[in-house]
Order: sequence, then C-alpha cells, then structure tokens
Amino acid sequence: MTNAHVTALRSIEIGTTHIDVALKFYTEVWQLESVAEAKGTHYLRGTGPYHHILALRPTDKTGVVRVVFDAKDRASVDALFGQAKQNGALKLDPPAALKTPGGGYGFGCQDPEGRNYAVVCEVADHADGSDKPDRPRKLSHINLNTRDNDVSFAFLRDAFGFALSDQTGKFRFVRCNADHHSMVLCFSDAPTLNHIAFEMPDIDSIMRGAGRLRDHGYPVEWGPGRHGPGSNVFCYFCGPEEVVIEYTGDMQQIDDSHKVGMPPDWKWPPRRLDRWGVCDFPSLRVERAQHMFGFTEDGYRIHG
Repeated sequence: MTNAHVTALRSIEIGTTHIDVALKFYTEVWQLESVAEAKGTHYLRGTGPYHHILALRPTDKTGVVRVVFDAKDRASVDALFGQAKQNGALKLDPPAALKTPGGGYGFGCQDPEGRNYAVVCEVADHADGSDKPDRPRKLSHINLNTRDNDVSFAFLRDAFGFALSDQTGKFRFVRCNADHHSMVLCFSDAPTLNHIAFEMPDIDSIMRGAGRLRDHGYPVEWGPGRHGPGSNVFCYFCGPEEVVIEYTGDMQQIDDSHKVGMPPDWKWPPRRLDRWGVCDFPSLRVERAQHMFGFTEDGYRIHG
C-alpha cells in the first residue's frame, strides 16, 4: 500500500543537440527566464516560484533526461525512495544533497520501462511567483507514451502515490494534487515523450502566446481547443528539434470525491476530438513528433 506521495510536477530536463537554438527559443519565444547555468546545462523558470521548470542539457541526441517531482520534506523523499525500490525501479540514485542550481535533497530512479524520474525537496525556490500576462507559470503536465501502460501506471501509483483521474481509450490521466492531471500515459508502442505542457495564467494568454509563436514561424499544430478529461484549453506546437510543446490552462480542479471516467464516458462525434469542436485534427507533423524522443541512459543519476 502506498503511504508517501509526491506533491507536484516540478520540472523536466531535455537533452538538445543545438543548445543555443533551444535556449534562444525557450527564453525569447516561449517566454521562460534563464536563472542559472552549470556544466553547460541551462535552467529556466516560469513566473511561478519553482527555481526552474525546464533544464536544457547539451547532448549528442535529442531526448528527455528526466522528469522531476516535488515532495513535502526529507522524510517523504526517503519514504518515496523506499517505495520506488520496492515497486520495480530498474536503477536508483539514493537520496542525498543536490549540487545542481537550487540545491535541495532528493533521489533519482528509472522506472520499469526505462524512464528517468527524480524526487526532490528543499529546493531554493523564488520569493516572487505572481502571474505575468502571456508567460508560462509552471509545467502543467507531461504526456509519456508507454509500451506497457499497466506497468507504467502501477509504478506512478505505487512508487509515487499518483491516483487515476480519468481514462480514455488512448490515455490514462493521473494526479498528485488538485490539478486533474500532472502526468498522462498514452497507450502506445514505446516509452517515449508525447509532449510537454506549460500552464498559462488564462485563456487570453494562451491565445496571445499562440500568436507570438506564429509570429516567430511556429504554427499551431493542434488547437485551440478544450480537452475532455481535465477540461483544459490547449494549443500544441513543434518546438526546436520537433519536441512537442503545449500552452494550456484552465485545468479542472478535483479531489477524492471525483468520479473517475472510463473509455465509454469519453466518446466524441465524428470529426471532433475536444469539447469545442472548432479546430481540425492534429497535424501529421505533430502526430509524428509525438513519438520521436526517448529517455537518456544516465538520467536517473542526479548526484553527478
């Protein structure tokens, strides 16, 4: 039985083969702020208090280094490490003080399908966290493709305390706080990245952000629309190296009284994949890009 649980999705680290291009895009176009650099890796924050929500590491191959969750305190981190060890983690980097920018205390691990996760606490977050128009607050959610969805879901549930919010024929939506979902698991054929979603403060910010992306030559690949599970508004883009990114907002807030929906509850009329029905289907470009990138081999190591 799971006792400890993570409290939030904190950040994601991406490996990029063109660090200068990626850094310029995520600061000048996507509108994150660079806050630190160490050993060639750049750390970028949103407008919220988290020290950083995106890290960009120069690598020989584009991919995901790790997904990072937040925990309440050191006791929770230690308990979560034990749960990860007991529930099928392939590799583990035990809890210790973090030497990366922002510091803190945490551990890294690799799930049964080879994805790298970290759980941290006591990071030196920012005192300011007020919304700013048209700029992302935080990570909203990360969508991961799975080869064995049951195994991947069981790990998030039993190791980290996630709970199922809704399930469609294609996705499991899981939560660790009041946000309807912080992680999404896609029924697919390989453990790769589907997309990364950044939360905007309101619908106008999503739309103006989409306009800014178009002005810089990044067309909307799907959207604007409003999803079924979670009811969040969305616009999808292909960023540098075709990494799929999303501006989203107005996420449904739920608690343990929420009734979990199953595939029969999520049926759309012909030519519709969302609540509004005003946008076309996802572009062929974004559908291809949603299956291109895996995880690095060593991303479970967070202590050097």
